[in-house]
Amino acid sequence: FIQSDDFTQIDFSKCLPFPSRDIEPEDVVYLCMNAVVYNDEPKRNAGLEVCFNFSSDRCRAANGGTIENFVQHAANPTFQSMVYAKEWKTLSIGPEIKAGQHRGAMKTVLISVQPLNDELNERRFLWTLQKERRPPYQG
Repeated sequence: FIQSDDFTQIDFSKCLPFPSRDIEPEDVVYLCMNAVVYNDEPKRNAGLEVCFNFSSDRCRAANGGTIENFVQHAANPTFQSMVYAKEWKTLSIGPEIKAGQHRGAMKTVLISVQPLNDELNERRFLWTLQKERRPPYQG
């Protein structure tokens, strides 16, 4: 049993969703979007950490390679329209594109986001998801 004052000692990053071959591409979008809508639960920037967990190595490298750099890059206005959004919904899910010789299977998910800021219009984002073939993100 954990006493309430012991919560400061818990590493909540071990409780956050992480890639698994059992998670479908549209479920990755669901996990990431709901995580950023409630970005600071159970800890500050937990939602952005979930997105980082599911990012490809190429995406991570383009955004500085660390969770700290990813959080800084995610502060841009376009990405921020997803963080704490009022609502979001899936508009369409593309068919799976079979794996090729040099990449895993791919799928796209188009979503609509209504940002928290009432002055901003609805935004649409196309998520492109690819199964990794190499450890540790294999699946």
